[in-house]
Amino acid sequence: MSDDRGQALVLAVLAVAIAAATVVGLLAAEDRILGDARDRRAGEAAVEAAGAALADAQVDRIPSRHDGGAGARAAPTRSALDALITDPLVLERSRRAADALSAANGGPPTEGLTIGVGAGTLEIAVSVGAHQVRASIETTCCRR
Repeated sequence: MSDDRGQALVLAVLAVAIAAATVVGLLAAEDRILGDARDRRAGEAAVEAAGAALADAQVDRIPSRHDGGAGARAAPTRSALDALITDPLVLERSRRAADALSAANGGPPTEGLTIGVGAGTLEIAVSVGAHQVRASIETTCCRR
């Protein structure tokens, strides 16, 4: 009878070890999944913050965007948009806004903020964790 008890004990220990390994694996997977979702959310917030800072700069710095007079406003020129997106102050404000909102959403600091001029848009891309998030801002609209 002692042989049966010994075999049962070995099987019980093996079952507990398998259960423990499964729990540890599930916890690790849960951490990866939640971390990925947090980074994705932080990236979306970061690119929106950078876009808001860029839109504010567009209104403030491009003469055709000012709220000064009545009538239709002209679309900004390509050279005005190029000057805007290469201005170090605009880039730094956009980067700071992106970092602040990424941190507020539990994400890591942003990396590789890029701003480009598209066809009637300003294109923004930022990396947060393993995610690169993009957004566009129309250049033909402005606040009234």
